[in-house]
Amino acid sequence: MDTKKGILRNFINNFEEYLCSIALIIMVIVTFVNVFSRKISWINLSFSQELVTTMFVWVCCLAAASAFKDDSHMGFSFLTDKLKNGAKRLHTLFRIIIISLNYLIWVFWGFIMVIRQYEYGLKTGVLEMPSWLIGLAIPLSGIFSIVRLLQFEYKKNKIKEVANQ
Repeated sequence: MDTKKGILRNFINNFEEYLCSIALIIMVIVTFVNVFSRKISWINLSFSQELVTTMFVWVCCLAAASAFKDDSHMGFSFLTDKLKNGAKRLHTLFRIIIISLNYLIWVFWGFIMVIRQYEYGLKTGVLEMPSWLIGLAIPLSGIFSIVRLLQFEYKKNKIKEVANQ
């Protein structure tokens, strides 16, 4: 039973990476088939561009959320590395608030966008796929980003507490 819990925990902890990996594999295969078919048989698979672009949106949004798991976002830390004790805690709190507010805006307006796309019945040009499936990447990545940010900060604080004991 513990093995099943471990597998599920691993899947949840790496959910974004798994989805990104699957999407990137599909993007590579579809793009390769399109290029190959154009060069060999002069058949243009125009749907492939729309599919790859859609998956690219999802990969970018999920990768941004994934980067919060281990704080691997690019940053300029010259000044923040010099902060000590209270100033460092204040900076961390300010960072969490600003990032969370940004992503809450993404979530709020993203869901409004998705609802409108659904209500208007918007579809993509070639595949006639519902547009809200693409737009859903924005609010969901906002939720994932906030969750991963809070998880990272919680783990970081737990590690500090254990180190101080």
